[in-house]
Amino acid sequence: MSIFKNSSEVIQYSINKEFGSNCYISVDSGEVIVNAPWYFSRKQIQAIIEEKRNWILEKVKEYQEKNNTYIDKGNIRILGINHKICLYYKNIKAPSISLVNHNFEITFPNKYKKINTNQIVNILVEKLYTKIAEQEIERAMEKIRLMVGFAPEDYLIKKMENNTLGKCIMEEQKIIISPDVIKYDRKTIEYIVLHQFCHLKYKTHAKGFWQMIKKYMPDYKNYKNIINN
Repeated sequence: MSIFKNSSEVIQYSINKEFGSNCYISVDSGEVIVNAPWYFSRKQIQAIIEEKRNWILEKVKEYQEKNNTYIDKGNIRILGINHKICLYYKNIKAPSISLVNHNFEITFPNKYKKINTNQIVNILVEKLYTKIAEQEIERAMEKIRLMVGFAPEDYLIKKMENNTLGKCIMEEQKIIISPDVIKYDRKTIEYIVLHQFCHLKYKTHAKGFWQMIKKYMPDYKNYKNIINN
């Protein structure tokens, strides 16, 4: 992929070298393709693009306006709020994801239209979950540490089997939290973290375990029901 720049526009284009004598430009699915004789230099090609600049930009604009509709990929839940996933295809080099008005917009290069993007969407969402989880779990860990007056020796953010949200390894004084907790609101995340903190003192869900949780979070049943439901 090459780039042509002037004072106001940037045009990305691909070059196909041929054994013919004619040079022509096509705009296919929003992508600019220059078909040039094998002996044409980069400078000669850019001169042709400069000459056809207005026509190229108009064709690219027509395609984008015609195809600037999203594909609904369902919803994801972050901090208790549903966000729609909108999938776009544009003339770009690499996939991107951004949050716009409570919608997650995933943008793929036009060439991705030819492949099944479901797996790539899932990978992007998982990476997004992990990135947000790192911040939110750290915040919850610090809040619970100050609340109860102790903390694990170590903790890990890791996806676990059977949709498990948290796990405590009492012998190592270590807890594991799944990035999937990010689906819940912050108070529920704090309950999940507190739950694992209490397992540092009580291995099972004995009476003393629930009494300890209730001491620090009297309304814990509300968040327990949210998770169970």
